[in-house]
Amino acid sequence: MPEPAITIQHVPAEQAGALAGELGEAYRDAFSEAPYHYGDEHVDLFLKRFAVQHLRAGASLVVARAGTGEMAGFGFGFTMPTGAPWWSDLTGELDPSITDEPEGRTFALTELLVRRPWRGRHTATRLHDQLLNGRHEQRATLTVRPAATAAQHAYASWGWRKVAQKHNPQPGSPLVDILLKDLRP
Repeated sequence: MPEPAITIQHVPAEQAGALAGELGEAYRDAFSEAPYHYGDEHVDLFLKRFAVQHLRAGASLVVARAGTGEMAGFGFGFTMPTGAPWWSDLTGELDPSITDEPEGRTFALTELLVRRPWRGRHTATRLHDQLLNGRHEQRATLTVRPAATAAQHAYASWGWRKVAQKHNPQPGSPLVDILLKDLRP
């Protein structure tokens, strides 16, 4: 018998916080393997960030569910606020036309993940497209580790381009690529 289809749904902002436990488990599952090897401390950091970020202007959560109701993955982001530290700690200089952040210009895609049992079924593509379709911002940005080759290839196929590298401010954080995608033709 074929497995039931995966459904993708937007979660209203006022309901997103109630899913934190489930999101944390999906986060743990997706990022426990190479190149991340995230543990409990990373899940805790994610949950602390999410508790604040899901209340931000333009926040959007899209969830993938298997036929059993189990969370197969999710995508999350928000409209980047003016003055956000996103463009700090760069390894090189960028043109101010990229780093200037007028209000409402950029959507920060901060999480996009699919748990192992549901990979290879275009679930990430569907989450990505649902999350970005209809956004009012001019562009979107995200960070991804250079060693995350599957994610790097997926983002390139979806039209993302690398514009810089940075170190996150957390001690011991790895170097990450900053990618941009135009949301308007």
